[in-house]
Amino acid sequence: MTNTWIFYGKDRNGIKTIHFIKECKKPESTKEYKEMMHLLENDTYYVTGYMTSNAWNKGNQYIKVVQ
Repeated sequence: MTNTWIFYGKDRNGIKTIHFIKECKKPESTKEYKEMMHLLENDTYYVTGYMTSNAWNKGNQYIKVVQ
């Protein structure tokens, strides 16, 4: 099943930043996931993660992306 995934990073001040929004089946197999791991290794972020857009919208302010 394909879902829409939000890839985000959280810095040491607790500020969350969305980096990627992608539709896929396995988010851990994407280039976006690899880029987030790179940002984690370089200390750009203290925490990185991903979650479905539905889970994101339940726990955070709603975000609408206009293309």
